[in-house]
Amino acid sequence: MAKNDSFKVSAEELSHQTPEYLETLFAVGNGQIGVRSGHPLKVNELYGGNPGSFVNGFFDSEPIQYGEWAYGYAKEHQTIIKLPNLRGVRLQIGDEDSSASEWQVKPIQMTLDLEKGVLDESYKVVTPLGKTFELVMQSFASVTRSELYVCQYQIKNTNFSEPISMTHPLEQKAAIVQTDDPRVASKAHHLRKADYQDYAIWTAENSQRSIAIRVINGEKQLQAEETLTTVFQMKLLEDNQNHETPFNQELADFEVLLQEQQQSYQQFWAASDIQIEGDPVLQKGIRFNLFHLNQGAGRDGRTNFAAKGLTGEGYEGHYFWDTEMYLLPFFIFTNPEIAKALLSYRGKILPQAKQRAQELSQEGALFAWRTIDGNETSAYYPAGTAQVHINADIVYAFQLYERVTGDQAFIETVGSEVVFETAKFWLSYGDLVEKDGKLAFCINGVTGPDEYSALVNNNFYTNKMVQNNLYYAIELAQRFGKYQESISAWQQAADLMYFGYDEQRGITKQDDGFLEQAVWPFETTPAEKYPLLLHYHPMVIYKHQVCKQADTVLAQMLYTGDFSLEQLKKDYDYYEQVTTHDSSLSRSIFSVMASRIGDSEKAYRYFMDTALMDLTDLQKNVVDGIHAANMGGSWLSLIYGFAGLYYDQGLRLANHLPQKIKELKFTLFYQGEPVKINLKDQRIDCQLAEETRLIATKTDGGIWIKER
Repeated sequence: MAKNDSFKVSAEELSHQTPEYLETLFAVGNGQIGVRSGHPLKVNELYGGNPGSFVNGFFDSEPIQYGEWAYGYAKEHQTIIKLPNLRGVRLQIGDEDSSASEWQVKPIQMTLDLEKGVLDESYKVVTPLGKTFELVMQSFASVTRSELYVCQYQIKNTNFSEPISMTHPLEQKAAIVQTDDPRVASKAHHLRKADYQDYAIWTAENSQRSIAIRVINGEKQLQAEETLTTVFQMKLLEDNQNHETPFNQELADFEVLLQEQQQSYQQFWAASDIQIEGDPVLQKGIRFNLFHLNQGAGRDGRTNFAAKGLTGEGYEGHYFWDTEMYLLPFFIFTNPEIAKALLSYRGKILPQAKQRAQELSQEGALFAWRTIDGNETSAYYPAGTAQVHINADIVYAFQLYERVTGDQAFIETVGSEVVFETAKFWLSYGDLVEKDGKLAFCINGVTGPDEYSALVNNNFYTNKMVQNNLYYAIELAQRFGKYQESISAWQQAADLMYFGYDEQRGITKQDDGFLEQAVWPFETTPAEKYPLLLHYHPMVIYKHQVCKQADTVLAQMLYTGDFSLEQLKKDYDYYEQVTTHDSSLSRSIFSVMASRIGDSEKAYRYFMDTALMDLTDLQKNVVDGIHAANMGGSWLSLIYGFAGLYYDQGLRLANHLPQKIKELKFTLFYQGEPVKINLKDQRIDCQLAEETRLIATKTDGGIWIKER
């Protein structure tokens, strides 16, 4: 990548130029609408790529067909639907038609302006009869008006005098992706289109969910130097909504919409920007990641953050624990209103979680491992439903939100019932048994974050998170005067929680059996056999010591203060040797912990992989969408790692800057107040508002920020 403006990413900087790769990276979105940057003339099959658009929460479903079904298996697939390529146009000059013959289209420039939230493009177009012109485009998904995608087209430098007729023939082109990769949606879901006076309604063939699409200024005959601004308005329709009048919003002109977009992004960067001195490529990489985080987050309290955002079909548009553990820290500390909306989604689907617990003969609530509407859609339960730690992950996020924002009202009205119902589940699913000669609360038959170790007993991460879940439930029950009859049982389970430890080796056990298994033969496994999940049967993987991603190390990142530095180093060194990082969620956690144990060079190497993962296509699957959790993880690597952020009755920070980063500046919002942090050399400077109820105290290790 070239070392140029760190708020702009250009296609010419990137290592490869395949259409699908560029479509993902230059996708624009606003949390409700996402549009891949498909070929501008892609309205038929003449041009390559995988263009299309997505609406958060708009999906189709169909029954899962099992060869051998068992009670409690997930019942239905849910797959986000790829909608038509909104930006694609059909051009006609006289008898020449771009949809009937392949016109030569050579990109001149494609630049994503991160600072303004706008995609700028230009192309040189040559028709089969030799007519040439330049097509200039500027597009964005409006952050302030979430139903709108706006695209302006301009015709320049023609060698002919005839007008160009431009139209938007929106037709779904949903080719089936032929792949065995379980991370990719491999089913095409078709839509039925019904045309009305100035809009169309698209209905999913199986679920009968509908969306209305209106195209404003979709047709025009353009002369040289003329422009056409097309506004696409998209709205999900509720079951009882009047389909005859789905739109009532008055639209502004292009300049007003553009100004709104720029102002919105100005506010976003004022709150969220991270300034890095010493590496301009790294600076651009982190801003690119933060930009996509802003684009992908649902803001309406009814949708969440899909694993690939709204940039592709990977993971079928499902929501995972990625949101709570990798994405929400960024929003909680920089954009708490978005964090609140994402957490509200969990409150909304609590009824489905309670029903799922009943299906598994348990009390309380069990949140779906992967879902869109709250129902479990994972057909492979050992790596799906068995990851019950998602309950405690969600509770951890509610707790972090309260600690950082002080918003007790939201916790009382929305979060507390999630906390209580998950606590009920743990008491039902776990067991008080004799373990290692004493009474202990054990949680058996689960899968932790490491999906290469399935259906284990006493996964360390799960037990640590559950313990926190129970203690938080006790705190809220006492505060709000609820569930007094359950407090003693929750207290006993939390106090007696079992944590395995190998005394001989001095290693924290990932689970009861992990350290007793043969280590995976890393030295004889060729590079082309990674990720292991695509080349080895689960039975082969499960019987070895091998981690797909951070597991015990993730628990120790979240609860660093509960361990000695010596123990953290021992566990880190051991688990690093058996971790493949086949998951994009892994490297950021190892970066954070490398910072905290004092290995700044290793922390930097891991961080470089997270910060530039999609811009370098490290995982080789950006074509299916961005790696949203890793983008959140790059923020964690910087703020939790290099800046040492850790909650301990306030915010503690420490300077762990690696040598290659000369200075790090960022802003955190704590208790509703902005705190500006600057790390340079061995110093940490903390700037509070002139009149503030926060106080920053210097400590031996850094700075401690808390209320007066």
